[in-house]
Amino acid sequence: MSHKAVFGVDIGGTKLRVGLVDEHFEIVDALVTQDHCWLSPHEMLDFVVAQVTTLRHRYLHHRVLGCGVGYPGPINFFKGTTFSYSNLRGSGWEGVSLSNLLSTQINLPVWIDNDANLAGLAEVYFGAGQGFSHCVYLTISTGLGGAIFVDGKLYRGFLGYAGEFGHMVVDSHGAYCKCGNRGCLMSLLSGLGIEKLVQEDPACRFIFTPEENPTLCVQKLVELAARGDRVALEVIQPLIQYLQIAFLNVIEILNPEVIVVGGSLGKALLRHFVTPVEEYLLAHLPIEVVKHTVIREARLGDYNGVLGGALLAFQELEKGGEKDKKEKHK
Repeated sequence: MSHKAVFGVDIGGTKLRVGLVDEHFEIVDALVTQDHCWLSPHEMLDFVVAQVTTLRHRYLHHRVLGCGVGYPGPINFFKGTTFSYSNLRGSGWEGVSLSNLLSTQINLPVWIDNDANLAGLAEVYFGAGQGFSHCVYLTISTGLGGAIFVDGKLYRGFLGYAGEFGHMVVDSHGAYCKCGNRGCLMSLLSGLGIEKLVQEDPACRFIFTPEENPTLCVQKLVELAARGDRVALEVIQPLIQYLQIAFLNVIEILNPEVIVVGGSLGKALLRHFVTPVEEYLLAHLPIEVVKHTVIREARLGDYNGVLGGALLAFQELEKGGEKDKKEKHK
């Protein structure tokens, strides 16, 4: 007896996960790697194909119907093509027809979306966003992104570019972002942004040695500040202010019922610094709005992107099935 399944692929800025997910949204098996960050588009495609093929050969009794892929950057969802930048460190990602290229190689229908959209989709269906009609998902990890849900549906905008909270400008004189603007939230508050801060801020010399891994220093900085380390608090204070501004802007523009915060860095910041964020919101928004806006941590962990990719694939397959039924009854 064959089991229906799809692949969920989460191409993160730090880790790449490929999962086989059945029709009950159980992850049958998954592969995780960190060897992809510097790959070119064609190298990345070959890499993903190899991971998919490995899982396919392990589970020949599963009838695989499609594949949903999360990409760490803006996507033209309706064309399945990338825009001009991403959180990947390799080059050549502008205007890549990712869905068509991958579909040809694995011989399955493929749908591509922004990775934060898919992580948010999973949280709304299975995690911290369940039961809310108007939700914003904000993820802070290697990069910073988000997803918007209106009346329970993912809002992508005209081209699929909606929800790029990481490119909200919070400091017009701030560091340059890879998108070309200055002071984008992602260039200041993401893992990549804080890595740069750790390397350049003279105060960080008092808490980190030159030999320490900059990526590990990011989490250490948050933990030291949470424990009250004076230097760490001094370094992190501007970052807390950027977080406060981000929440304020999101609530002012979208008025969500709930803001779900995901990503390892986002969850750590929320856990330790939610009080100053709430105090800032109370000082700058009507009290009724603040009291009725829930802020909570994402629940699904590291595989929300894989589940979101699977959700996307099953949803799009269902739409195709419904379309076929309508065509038959014409």
